[in-house]
Amino acid sequence: MRNIFTIFFVTCLFSFSAFAGNNIAVKKKSETLRYIISYGFVRGGKASLKLKSENYNGQDVYHLVLSGRTTGAAGALYNVKDSYESFIDKETLLPIKAIRNIKEGRYERYNELLFDRENNKIHSMRSGEKDVVPGVHDILSAFYFARIKLFNSDLIEGQNLKLDTYFSDKPFLLQFKFMGYETINSKIGKIKCYKFIPVVETGRAFKNKDDVHIWISADKNKVPVRVQFDLFVGSLRCDLVNFPHMTAE
Repeated sequence: MRNIFTIFFVTCLFSFSAFAGNNIAVKKKSETLRYIISYGFVRGGKASLKLKSENYNGQDVYHLVLSGRTTGAAGALYNVKDSYESFIDKETLLPIKAIRNIKEGRYERYNELLFDRENNKIHSMRSGEKDVVPGVHDILSAFYFARIKLFNSDLIEGQNLKLDTYFSDKPFLLQFKFMGYETINSKIGKIKCYKFIPVVETGRAFKNKDDVHIWISADKNKVPVRVQFDLFVGSLRCDLVNFPHMTAE
């Protein structure tokens, strides 16, 4: 069960980091998106992504915080409270620092990553210094970067997108495929969306590599609308429940 929730919240990062503006020149002071997580007709959790402009060690950054937790009966059966943070350089869109704080049942894990861009190294609180490829991301900053740089009307159906990340204390190649456009009935009405399928490992929670689907609004806002997981144990879904006004700096 712990593995299923870990996969769920990590994959949600794909959509949650997509809201922050149409291009690098459009900067935001703050934003919060909220989602509900459901298993069939049963509501099982909540998730949110918060973005703020901050100053970190004298440097202007975006501070992103993704959090998710189980609620109600799901929380009583299996308590999950996960959060991920990324401090992203506003000019390069590369992370300076990342935090992962996991609490799932009796399992807890906390780690901090510091990125040394000059020497292409990462310092992990848990495992020490590691060599990495140039331009590597943490998992949250990777999706933010993809939103700004890769998600646009030039995408071709079937196109594969790849980014080098460092996740769960090891290198991880993030891959996802553009599946075209689809109009879905969301919590806030019918919305035309880009549809993506991230590559997932089969056997643990998924039967097929295309068992995760992500929809992002195909408009100037490109807001993440829905994430759906077809698991061995059933279908798990995350839906946007608010569409807040964005405030420019």
